[in-house]
Amino acid sequence: MKRFLLLLPVIVGVGLVANWHLTAPSHDRDWRADYSRLPGVERVDNRFRIENIRDWDYAEDGSVTRQDWITREIDPATLSQAYFLVEPFGSIEAIAHTMLVFGFEDGSAYVASIEARREVGEAYSAPKAAVLPIFEYIFVWTTERDMYGNSEFMAGDELFLYPLDIPLAQQQAVLRAVIAETAEIQQEPRWYNTLFSNCTNVLARTVNKIAPDAVPFDKAWYLTGYADEFLYSEGFIAQGESFDAVRDGALISPLIREVYDIADPVTFSRAFRARRAGSQGKIPPRP
Repeated sequence: MKRFLLLLPVIVGVGLVANWHLTAPSHDRDWRADYSRLPGVERVDNRFRIENIRDWDYAEDGSVTRQDWITREIDPATLSQAYFLVEPFGSIEAIAHTMLVFGFEDGSAYVASIEARREVGEAYSAPKAAVLPIFEYIFVWTTERDMYGNSEFMAGDELFLYPLDIPLAQQQAVLRAVIAETAEIQQEPRWYNTLFSNCTNVLARTVNKIAPDAVPFDKAWYLTGYADEFLYSEGFIAQGESFDAVRDGALISPLIREVYDIADPVTFSRAFRARRAGSQGKIPPRP
């Protein structure tokens, strides 16, 4: 009996690993409405047509008042600025959701977000997703207005937006890499894992595919609430007198309500950036 108890952790560990390998992820489930459409990618010359970009409306009480899905052609050559977006959860500073925002010369902006794809009636559980294959993950693409409204009105979370302070050519390469990952997931579903395939480390590995070790391994790969401070320490986001000062300037939640009445997503993004530039100054990418 004592020997069995000593071996029990090994048996459980082997069983969990086998479960991950023997259970197949799928795109064919009864998905929740906001995860019901898988983004699709089609290359058109040097541009990319992305289908099923979410562009929903949210009322102040968090209810969804309009559910639109749009298709847009994205040209990486017209990218003007990429951003790192952080959405902290509750009072635990180590926990947050991280995303990328891509702004273009025409004023449009889109958010790419790695998320655990949930079925109807299914609640997210970080502990379960760390040990069991219960969620697939997808790159959710939305308009900037959709994601900001979702966080502000439905989730009630603050948002912090940091311009990436890397050469524009590298920002464009990151965009292409994210689009490529979106296309790969379209063809092959993948399991979400709280520790090993989450919103932050999937993005880090995506970047490292195009530039090996560009994003060094760090605790922020797992404790995602520290991701912005980690990027600041590595010089990937704009510097200031301190990280706390930069973080204070990155808070965008007060601006969302000021321009949310603008229904057109491109006009919204233009107005949002104009309002933000007026409040703190525009930070251009390094040449």
